[in-house]
Formats: sequence, C-alpha cells, structure tokens
Amino acid sequence: MTKWIVLAAGVFLFFNGIMSRTVDYASPPRYCWIMDYVRLNGCFASPAGPQLVVWGTTLLGAALIAGCVLIGGRQPGR
Repeated sequence: MTKWIVLAAGVFLFFNGIMSRTVDYASPPRYCWIMDYVRLNGCFASPAGPQLVVWGTTLLGAALIAGCVLIGGRQPGR
C-alpha cells in the first residue's frame, strides 16, 4: 500500500512541476513561480529560486516514480 501512495505522490509532484510557470517582474525586480493546479506561488529576489522550485519538484516526482518502478520490478508475483 505504501508503494501506491509514494507512486501517487510522485505523479502529483511530477505533474505539478511540469505544469508550473515562472515569471519575472521589472519593478521591483521579483522572480516568481506559479503552480496553477494546486494554487501555490512564491517569489524570490534571484532568478535561480523559482527554477530550483520548479525543477526540484519535477525531479523529485520523477525520482519517486522511478523508485517505485524499480522496486516493483524486483518483487516478482506482487
């Protein structure tokens, strides 16, 4: 049962990371990320911040999915 919950969390994170947007504003200089489906957003003073959030979410979701596939492939008959 835990594997299914981890897989669902991985798909959720991967999907939201893929569907996220990054925007920037000139005055005052802000760099923001927006996740429309879960209605989360935030702003940073550096352009690296939103990219880390978006890529981190996407890669964490992909790692969870890959882990579930690898663990599921090693357990025959389940």
